[in-house]
Amino acid sequence: MASQRVVFQVTYPPAAAPSFDMDYYLNSHIPLVQKRWSAHGLQSWSVFTGTEGSGYHVQATLIWKDLASFESAPHREEVMGDIKNFTEVLPTRALGLVAAQGQAA
Repeated sequence: MASQRVVFQVTYPPAAAPSFDMDYYLNSHIPLVQKRWSAHGLQSWSVFTGTEGSGYHVQATLIWKDLASFESAPHREEVMGDIKNFTEVLPTRALGLVAAQGQAA
């Protein structure tokens, strides 16, 4: 059986909005994530901004090759340590295996 891809979601709540530096996040933090983890199993990433009533301010979704790649990725302290440069609010995180995926016709 082929290994399952992993989805890692990092969600910043509405409380982060007043102090969240979106420019830094998009132009420094996300490039850091890509630079440090692309060679170690990170396949893609997306950043979403919440709409009114969505329950979140910003959410990043990272797709990894498999759970082993995610768990063994180096530079975790550097990437997580960078959070203080764009917000004072800690995110919630969710990790899951891709069970099914499709495309609209």
